[in-house]
Amino acid sequence: MEEQGLHFSDLQGKAAGSKILRTGKQVVKITVPEGKQSTAYDNYLNSFIKLEDRRYLPNDTVIHQLVPLRTKVGTVVMTPDQFNEVHFSPLGTFFYFSEHNVANDPLTTALAEREKLNATKTLSTIIFVSTRDSKGFSVSGYIDLEQSLRSFKTAGVKSHPWADIFAGRRRLEPNNQDLSFITWGNGRVFYNESDNYKVIPDAVKGLCFLYKGDGSLLMIEKFITDEHPLCTFIESPKHGSVVIYDHRIRRKM
Repeated sequence: MEEQGLHFSDLQGKAAGSKILRTGKQVVKITVPEGKQSTAYDNYLNSFIKLEDRRYLPNDTVIHQLVPLRTKVGTVVMTPDQFNEVHFSPLGTFFYFSEHNVANDPLTTALAEREKLNATKTLSTIIFVSTRDSKGFSVSGYIDLEQSLRSFKTAGVKSHPWADIFAGRRRLEPNNQDLSFITWGNGRVFYNESDNYKVIPDAVKGLCFLYKGDGSLLMIEKFITDEHPLCTFIESPKHGSVVIYDHRIRRKM
């Protein structure tokens, strides 16, 4: 089976990423030429573009101009000046959290391996988290990693605080904005479609997620019972019980 041969080292070699000079514990950020800033902003806009957009509008310039008009209500798309201020200013943040401060924890380490692969649409990751929320109630839910990371990096969008999660300052807690969310105290269940997935609760197959990009159906029960090679179980001292479901994205011809 093709997916059994998937290795993160192979995929990471295909995913483009920025480079940072590290000397001991010090991280030195190199000044990025204007042309590369422009390319980075184009890549940022590309993260909002869906497959059907390219079918009808093959010209990237036109698609990029329409991005702010086609995003969901509540989503804020940064202007080039705002983007450069955040990512290329002397004290700016890093585009990838895995390039900077990652806590020594099984979950943050695993997510750091997947961050660039999700951002470059090589891999799509769903995270199942079963934990207690800040009020002490048992909760669980499924999180679309790529959309959650992108939402956090985009100004004004409510999402999981990934900078603090990767740094070990906050726990990853699902909420009612995620793909699926259950509060076990009162039995309330929430389902939400994301940019990447449709949620399909099936009486026979169980909870399923349809990846919009290539039409693949991810059956959660099948991932677990078949000991799927892209299903990873993690026990984190900080974050609790976590299951990571990876989908290797197939390109439509």
